Amino acid sequence: MGVIGGLLGTVGMHITNMALQFFGIVKITSLQVTAALFLNWSQVNTMYGSIIGWVNHLFIGAVVGIIISLVFKYFGKDYYLLKGLGVTGLGYLVGMGFVIPLIRAVPQMRTDPLTLIGHMISYTVFGLIASYTIANYSRHRINS
Repeated sequence: MGVIGGLLGTVGMHITNMALQFFGIVKITSLQVTAALFLNWSQVNTMYGSIIGWVNHLFIGAVVGIIISLVFKYFGKDYYLLKGLGVTGLGYLVGMGFVIPLIRAVPQMRTDPLTLIGHMISYTVFGLIASYTIANYSRHRINS
C-alpha cells in the first residue's frame, strides 16, 4: 500500500502544484524539477522532458510512500498524519535543500522564495494524502 499511497500523494501534489502555478505562486513546477534532475533546462519543457518528469515524479513518490509505510509498520500508525508529514518534510529538505543544489538543477529556484513556499505546500498535500491512504488501507496489521 506504500506504493499506492505514494502515487496518490504524488498526483495530489502535482494538482496542488499546478493550481499554485495558475495563481502565480509557483513559477517552476515539481514536474519540471524532477525532469531537471536528469535533463538540461532547455529539454525540461519538451514532450520527452514531460515524460521523464512524470516517470521520475511518480517513482520518487512511490519510494517515499514505501518509506512512510515502513515507518508505520515499525513505529505504529498513531499520529499517522504527523509521521507522514515528518517523512515528507525530511524528503523535502533532502531533495530541495541538498540534492537539487548539489547537482545544480534548477538554480533559478534559489532566488524565488515564493516558489519554494509553494513547493512546501505541495509536499504537505503529498504527506497528508499518502499517510492517510497508507494508514487506512494497508492490508498488513499496523500497531496502533
